[in-house]
Amino acid sequence: MKSVRLIRHGESAANAGEASRDHASIPITPKGVEQASLVAGSFAQAPDLIVASPFSRAQATAIETAAAFSTVPFETWPIHEFTYLEPARCINTTVAQRRDWVDAYWANADPAFIDGEGAESFLDFISRAQSFLNRLADHPAQDIAVFSHGQFINAVVWLIERKPQIIDGQAMTEWREYEITNHVLNCCGYKLIKHPADAGWRVSPGEPKVKVTQRVPGRVYQAVRDPERQLMEERAEVLSAAGYQLKLDEDPAMYAEQRLEEARAAARSSQVGSVSENTAAELSAREVCQVLREVTFERRTMTKVGQKSWDAVYTGHFLVDIDGWQISIFNDCDQLDYCEECLSPDGRRWSFDPGDRFGADPIALLSTWERQTLERLLKAL
Repeated sequence: MKSVRLIRHGESAANAGEASRDHASIPITPKGVEQASLVAGSFAQAPDLIVASPFSRAQATAIETAAAFSTVPFETWPIHEFTYLEPARCINTTVAQRRDWVDAYWANADPAFIDGEGAESFLDFISRAQSFLNRLADHPAQDIAVFSHGQFINAVVWLIERKPQIIDGQAMTEWREYEITNHVLNCCGYKLIKHPADAGWRVSPGEPKVKVTQRVPGRVYQAVRDPERQLMEERAEVLSAAGYQLKLDEDPAMYAEQRLEEARAAARSSQVGSVSENTAAELSAREVCQVLREVTFERRTMTKVGQKSWDAVYTGHFLVDIDGWQISIFNDCDQLDYCEECLSPDGRRWSFDPGDRFGADPIALLSTWERQTLERLLKAL
């Protein structure tokens, strides 16, 4: 059986909001180095082969694992990130500054379009991802660790899961939606499996030695766990021990959260005599987190409610409106702290409960970059 672990590079300077001179030489941050070290320590045994993209951030991430297994062959393959904008015009720009160019490119939905010298068409990008899968299948190594990039990794998994027959404008648009929905976090990714008798690849849960969740099609698993995620996994274990059957084809921690929300709703409904009405009124921390996440990627618009700015509030609750979602966020001495309450456009409500040891704060579920971006946007209101 062939096993391939796909890992996105550690946090880069661009991920942290810094301007970059060119796509290939973006370095990783100190946090990225720490993430890379954690990935290196997550391997239960040495892989047969370590592969990395030629881009410096992937190379720097892979080096930590290569150093831990110095006798393992290290190869550089053309699995670099999708460069769909002309590199020359992106010099010294940030992700935010390139947003309009990015939106225009994807709105055009032309797979053959090349933005300029040094750019790549979507057709060539997908062809490169397919060539990578073919090369993996032909390589004699059975256990391979691959360090690449978010969009490239999603292109590979999209090919496996969706099996597109033709790469046209519709397929390009569908992939973009897939890529946004399944954003791969730094030093996270997927595991690919191929049995000798299999015609193709399949996506599998992560290795048991790595603290990961079972994979749902279209959802990333995390190779490096954060404290909030660990708490959610503990929740799943508690429910399982209590006799709840957690679905094997779903993320156990996510399903555990859903079961707890249902249990709370049922408990409240038993007091007022209406299970369905209270269940409908439930809003999960995950849903609120997704709304906040979409703000950081500029897919939703956030405005303040009231006259005071974030700086003027300094310490206290700051109310924002996000496309009809009313969210109260606590400002702790000019720093983003936690989400206090949320009211959805359809009337569902979520409230922070400090006494609930299994509770989750939507802001705590954000990645470091997403949290930093959200704080910056709040301060700009």
